[in-house]
Amino acid sequence: MDNILNFPTTTVVNKAVPKNAFYGRSSDSNLREFLTREFESIVWLYKLAPATLNVEDGEHVHEIDVFYCKMKEDKYSIKPFSTMDGLLPRHTIFIIEYGEKIDLLMHPKEMLFVHGEQKWKCGVGELKRDVQIDTKTLNIQGQSMDVVYNGLLCQISGLSASTKEEYKEQVDLRKQLESIQKQIMTLQKKIKAEKQFNRQMELNTEVRQLRKEITLLTYKLNKNNI
Repeated sequence: MDNILNFPTTTVVNKAVPKNAFYGRSSDSNLREFLTREFESIVWLYKLAPATLNVEDGEHVHEIDVFYCKMKEDKYSIKPFSTMDGLLPRHTIFIIEYGEKIDLLMHPKEMLFVHGEQKWKCGVGELKRDVQIDTKTLNIQGQSMDVVYNGLLCQISGLSASTKEEYKEQVDLRKQLESIQKQIMTLQKKIKAEKQFNRQMELNTEVRQLRKEITLLTYKLNKNNI
């Protein structure tokens, strides 16, 4: 496979990865079934590291591996990717080809020590759907692995954060917005079903108040992403 993202040639690995490289690390039989059922092939495309990028090592990020996953069908299960990612002792980006489409998936990851044992915890995945793979799909920016990682995460998530803390704050704002939007949809259904005019007015007042909250949260989120 070519250098499809036009990353520095020093980062190119382009090596086929057997499926058991993933499920062999786990006793979860469901993961093996998932890989066998849905994956056609996996290619380790890039290794982003201080030595391959000529940047400083990070405090939290030391290596980012990019995998190209070709699926057998025109749809796929996303949840098992989190299990796969958690098995890898490094940060990861998945390029997922399914049918005629391609998605980018990246899980925010943290290394933890549980009873003295190193564990990796995956956050909620950032999924960028139906992308066009070319030299402008992802850009590597920064002089340290932490900065490179944050930059890639922001490009996939659509957020703009220079630190892990800022990213978490913006994710929290996004969750609040999504929650309020769901509340509004629920209230609007109640308004349509409600026969009493006074009750309709009360529900409309609640909707207006929630929309004010959306305006405020959207401003905060957009302010961070200018």
